[in-house]
Amino acid sequence: MINMKSIDTLQDLTKKIFEVTAKIQTLYPELYFLLNETPLFMTQNEKYITTKDLKQYLSSIRIQLITFQKELKKKIKNENNYSI
Repeated sequence: MINMKSIDTLQDLTKKIFEVTAKIQTLYPELYFLLNETPLFMTQNEKYITTKDLKQYLSSIRIQLITFQKELKKKIKNENNYSI
């Protein structure tokens, strides 16, 4: 029997991954290019992608986005300091 809650969770996670990926693609194309190098690690002994796998991937791309944004702000701040 299929657990409806886990279907909702899979759909929710997929939607969130899409939203983060679309944001990265639109605002930070240079980071989007690097997402190809972000693997989706599947849980050992699992034949299919699990909610745990999707949660891990979502967390990974969110961390990349946050790190990229912080580095970009730091870079802009440094460039502004040099132009004074």
